Amino acid sequence: MPTLAIIGAQWGDEGKGKITDYLAEDSDAVVRFQGGNNAGHTIVIGDNVFKLHLLPSGVLREGKLAIIGNGVVVNMDDMAEEIKQITDAGLSIDGLRISDRAHLIQNYHKKLDGAEEIYRGKNSVGTTKKGIGPTYQDKIARYGFRAGDILEPELVREKAEFILPMKKDLLKMMHAEECQCTVEKFEDKFKRWGETFGKYVCDTSVLINDMIDEGKNILFEGAQGAMLDIDHGTYPYVTSSSTVGGGICSGSGVAPNRIDNVVGCLKAYTTRVGEGPFVTELEGGAEEELQKKGGEFGVTTGRGRRCGWLDLVVAEHAARLCGFTHWAITKLDVLNDYDKIYVCTGYDVDGKVLKHFPASLSKLEKAKPIYKEFDGWDSWDDSEKIIKDGYDALPKNMRTYIEFIEEYTKIPASIISIGPKRSETIDRFGKWF
Repeated sequence: MPTLAIIGAQWGDEGKGKITDYLAEDSDAVVRFQGGNNAGHTIVIGDNVFKLHLLPSGVLREGKLAIIGNGVVVNMDDMAEEIKQITDAGLSIDGLRISDRAHLIQNYHKKLDGAEEIYRGKNSVGTTKKGIGPTYQDKIARYGFRAGDILEPELVREKAEFILPMKKDLLKMMHAEECQCTVEKFEDKFKRWGETFGKYVCDTSVLINDMIDEGKNILFEGAQGAMLDIDHGTYPYVTSSSTVGGGICSGSGVAPNRIDNVVGCLKAYTTRVGEGPFVTELEGGAEEELQKKGGEFGVTTGRGRRCGWLDLVVAEHAARLCGFTHWAITKLDVLNDYDKIYVCTGYDVDGKVLKHFPASLSKLEKAKPIYKEFDGWDSWDDSEKIIKDGYDALPKNMRTYIEFIEEYTKIPASIISIGPKRSETIDRFGKWF
């Protein structure tokens, strides 16, 4: 069963878009299984830079299916803008498929998202205000709109007559921007979506499982990262979906025994966006330097990301939850020319050393990182030669750094990324499908 999954091992922004795009070359389909357009992937192909938020990265590979699974929440209008970005570059989206069970983001979800953040005050989560959380809330509360509804106009009217008054009352209660939606406007909107996207909507669980049965190569693409998982992340500073390994199954409609390998995408340092604990976070000029060198500004929000040293307590947590069989270590080139580099191997909490990531926010607030120091390495002049000559051509100190990660986590670093381009990748594993 030739299946492969890619999941972020930190708080997102690990470079999954590039790694997914790289591995998609030999795949027949790329499947997004959770999240929404609060995610952001930057993919560089030649002179073109694509910033995707919702569409699976594989949509940029001709002749492959790009599947949006049932676990994703979809903003149809924003997706249309992403599609235009791709078609303007002369590429096709004929391979797009959307699960008829994927829930749809409405304008009132975005209004509620912003209102909830204001209501939280100093306890704000730091959401992207894209309506992701409120859409998942409606999904769990059993009154959401699903992609399949764009094919059933009678159902849209029935749902809208029930849901809209409730949402308007809720917005008033929260002193939020008033919702101008009407049942008629909803019908018109869903009709337009049906005309534009209806041909892409299907039962993607059947499609994916049929392809696996046929021996096709399937690549599952996660959004965000393991530390933003609704259950296992830094709750409540998390996203609203299951970002760990189990989310693949619930979010795409496949059984656990159909997943062969899981690649953990691990940035060579650590970043996160929004609020919440961050034990290895740097301060002042040190953080600004790393932020600038890494171009650490959100694709979706434009916000500067918080930056810190690599945290292997986080990596162990993610690996255990996701079942990583390989690491893809990214943005190693960002650490070029540092004199010293540090890696966190444990937390000191009131004199006690923790090796596993705790659920307690109070413990995390008190946690002090226990660091191992490494000598840095210099920049190189010819990345093409390094790629051609392979892993052994990397600077010795960089290899020492990589091999410590492998030893500590007991997971091989099979993909080494030393730049943003497809070509700036060392693949030590070889045949992935």
